[in-house]
Amino acid sequence: MRKLSLSSIRARVLVACFLLVAIAISSGLWSAGSFWRLAGAIGQTVRERQQTIDLATTLAHALEREDDALLLFLGGQTSDGQRELTLQRQRVDRILRQLVASSSGPEEETAETTKSGSGEEADTDAESGGTRVEKLQSTIETYRDAGDLIRDAFGDAATLEHYHLNVNPLLRHAVALCEQIREENFEAMRLAAVYARDEAGAAARWVIAISVLSLLLAVAVAAWLARSILRPIEQMTRSTDAIRRGDFDTRIGTVGGDELGRLASAFNLMVGSLAEYRRSSLGELLASKLTLRATLDALPDAVLLFGPKGVVVDQNPPGSDLLQVLIAPSPPTLDNLKLPTELAETIRAALQGKVSQPTRLDLRQTLRISSGGTSRRLLMTAVPVRASDVDHGHRQDGFGAVVVFDDVTEFAKLDELRSELIGVASHELKSPLTTLQMNLLMLSETGHLLTQQQRDLLSAANSGATELAATIDELLDVTRVEADQLHLDLHLCDLCGIATSVADELQGRFADAGVQLELHLETDIVCVFGDFKRLSRVLVNLLENALKYSPSGGRVAIEVTNPLLPSGERAARLSVTDQGPGVPSEFRERIFEKFVRVEHSDPFSDTANQSTPRGTGIGLYLCREITLAHRGQIVCEPAVEATGTRIVVTLPSRQNTAV
Repeated sequence: MRKLSLSSIRARVLVACFLLVAIAISSGLWSAGSFWRLAGAIGQTVRERQQTIDLATTLAHALEREDDALLLFLGGQTSDGQRELTLQRQRVDRILRQLVASSSGPEEETAETTKSGSGEEADTDAESGGTRVEKLQSTIETYRDAGDLIRDAFGDAATLEHYHLNVNPLLRHAVALCEQIREENFEAMRLAAVYARDEAGAAARWVIAISVLSLLLAVAVAAWLARSILRPIEQMTRSTDAIRRGDFDTRIGTVGGDELGRLASAFNLMVGSLAEYRRSSLGELLASKLTLRATLDALPDAVLLFGPKGVVVDQNPPGSDLLQVLIAPSPPTLDNLKLPTELAETIRAALQGKVSQPTRLDLRQTLRISSGGTSRRLLMTAVPVRASDVDHGHRQDGFGAVVVFDDVTEFAKLDELRSELIGVASHELKSPLTTLQMNLLMLSETGHLLTQQQRDLLSAANSGATELAATIDELLDVTRVEADQLHLDLHLCDLCGIATSVADELQGRFADAGVQLELHLETDIVCVFGDFKRLSRVLVNLLENALKYSPSGGRVAIEVTNPLLPSGERAARLSVTDQGPGVPSEFRERIFEKFVRVEHSDPFSDTANQSTPRGTGIGLYLCREITLAHRGQIVCEPAVEATGTRIVVTLPSRQNTAV
């Protein structure tokens, strides 16, 4: 073991640190003991008093609710009043028992804690607190006895007068007692705070005195070490700044034979090596890497760089925080990260060199994490890169992956608020619309008393109300889909029968618009296991959409087939083809997204029929969700003719049997 002497920096620092640590530990232990004792006593007092305050406040509100239940009897609502009165009295009894238990607990320790700061007031508070709780119990019992008299004799003036003269004053008295209990406990907490302030003040004076002594000693030690340590370090700092500016010819002079002297010699050797390295071509590579590192660190989103074997080889600071949330061991790998299966498969596809096609933004497929007590939602993007660009030591062919996690928490919140707004608005509109439809139907029964113009207006109102009801039903279905509550009534049904029924239902609307509706059935029966009503809704939405964009004199064709798939299994296929302006190729995936309407795009705006009404943009979205719920798929294709659109729904087929 090397012998220490004061000529060594280590020895000087150790001596100085020993003195400072000894003083800090002594003062710290004394302060910790004082504040620990004070915190324990005051904390117990505050918790007990706060519990009593909360119970008294809750009890006052519960008594008000019980009184509201009694008022229901005065209003003649006997059954509702009895049920609400029983419920509220059970609640009051439960809270009162808790308040009695809290008030009858150990008071001696908390009273002793605050006695030094308030004389004998703590004992008085403890006694009066228990007395007031007993008074409160008695008052509540008297109040209930008086309230029971109005149960059977409700509605007359004598009962109302009895309530105002006898029942309500007792309620006010009970609430006032709750308020007095609260005030007494607030006062006890104040006295505890006074006691804590006095004790803390005394402890603070001792801490200040010790801190002043420590400060004086620290100043003395700093002045002692400045000559032997700080001055050489300042010289080394100036040399380091010169190197940062590109001056690799700077050197540090001799500063002695201690540790700083040896460090200065090593520093001079390092500067010489750096100067030589800078002259080589590797300097450019280092500069590029530093630039890339700075760029990566400047990104606000979490970025993870995966090597060819699925190991995280680099990340920026937000990426490091994300790895800690995902509880990744060292070194973190794709298999060890707690990622959803879909996201992990996307990264594996990128590691295989597969470029993911741009997809629709689905905020339901995000990574949910909790960091710092805040819930966040991240949208992941994975891009393949060459293995040599990720790991310079990797000489084989392969791919790595750059994975970016965009923080879309605020967008997700906005989407959730929009969904909630749609759900609430739809539910609120349902009831008045039902009332309106009933009134219109009642008016229709007296149609012989109306003029022809009035009957036409009534028919138009009925039609509009029906369309509005259908729109509200679609909005409610959107809410159910987003809440994963779209329940299907599954049974064996005939797709040909669905097509025939819907075609007959809409034939009149197509005829009025001057559009020909054709039905082509490959076979008589195509069986599927599905929800008849939902599948009918899908076809209705497709036909209404086709009618909207079909010109007068055009044709819309429904086709039901039972093709044989390459896997050897049969499928049930339903298609709707129109002769409208068609859908641009870049929108054929997006038309199935929520609230997306193709007529908003510039290329389509010139060809769309501006006189046709615009939809809500959720019909095709519901078609897709219902199809996916049936384990099928829906696609948009160009029509065989020059213009037009063909929507194809493919469902798993069942053996053709009688339905």
